[in-house]
Amino acid sequence: MPIPARRIPWWLLLLPLAAGCNAFQGNLNNQAGMRHYQAGDFTAAKDEFQRAVADQPQNADYLHNLAAALKREGDLAGSEQYYRRALAVDRAHQPSYHGLASLYREEGRTADAQALLTGWAGEQAYSPEPFIELAWLDKEQGNLAGAERNLGRALRLRPNDHVAAAQLGQIYEETNQPDRAYALYKRSLYTRWYQPEVEARLAQLQRRGSGIDEAAEPLVAGPAEPAWTAGATPYRTTGAVRPPPPPEVPPWAFDPNPLGGDPAHAGDEEIAIQPPLVTPR
Repeated sequence: MPIPARRIPWWLLLLPLAAGCNAFQGNLNNQAGMRHYQAGDFTAAKDEFQRAVADQPQNADYLHNLAAALKREGDLAGSEQYYRRALAVDRAHQPSYHGLASLYREEGRTADAQALLTGWAGEQAYSPEPFIELAWLDKEQGNLAGAERNLGRALRLRPNDHVAAAQLGQIYEETNQPDRAYALYKRSLYTRWYQPEVEARLAQLQRRGSGIDEAAEPLVAGPAEPAWTAGATPYRTTGAVRPPPPPEVPPWAFDPNPLGGDPAHAGDEEIAIQPPLVTPR
C-alpha cells in the first residue's frame, strides 16, 4: 500500500507572497511619507513611516525616517527610540548615527554625541563614515583642527570619498587656503559630479581667482563612493568625456598643523553631509 503524501497546509504556500506584498507596501508607504515630509506635513509623514515600519520592522531606513519625522514633530524621546532601533538593526547605518548625534547635540548632550560617534569609530575603524561624522561634530563645536584630522583619517581609508573631500575643502576655504579648497572641491566633483553646493563654492573660488593654483590639485588622490549615500546619482547626458584622473600621489598630503583664523565665508550654505530622509538601498 503506498504511503500517502504529506499535505502542506495551504496557508504556508501564501507566506512568500505575503512577505513580498509587505515589502512592496512598505516601500509605497515610505515614498508617500517622504513626499509629506518634503511638503512640511510631518504628522502625515510620521503616519506613513509608521505603516512602512509595521510592514518591515527590520528596515533601518524606514526606522530612520520615522525618527526624523518624530523629531520634526517635537517628540524627541520617540525620535531617539527609533534612531536606536535603526542602529540595532544596522550597526553601520550612518544616517541614523548622524540623526541621533544631531539630536543629542540639540538637546545639549554633546558628551553623549561624542561617545556615540567615538564608539562607532572604535567598532568600525576600517570605515571612513565614523570619521566623517566625528569631523562634523568637531566642526560644529568649532574644533577645526580636530575636524581636519578626522577627515584626514577618512581619506586615508577611502582616498577619494567625495563627502570627506568636500567637507575638508570647505574647512580650507573657511581658513583662507583657497588653493587647497579648490583642489579638494574638484576632486570631490570628479568622483560625484552632481553636487550643487560644491559646484557653487568652486565657482565662487574661480570668480575670485586669488590663490588658485592648478598645480596644487594633486593634494588628494582618486575616486570612491560612500556606502551610505542614499539614492542613485544621475549621469551626464551631454556626451562630454570625463578627463583622465591626475597622477597618483600619496593618499594624504595636507598641512597637519592646527588651523586658525576667522571663517572667511561664515554665512555660506554648508555642504550637506547627509540627506534628511533615506531611500532604501
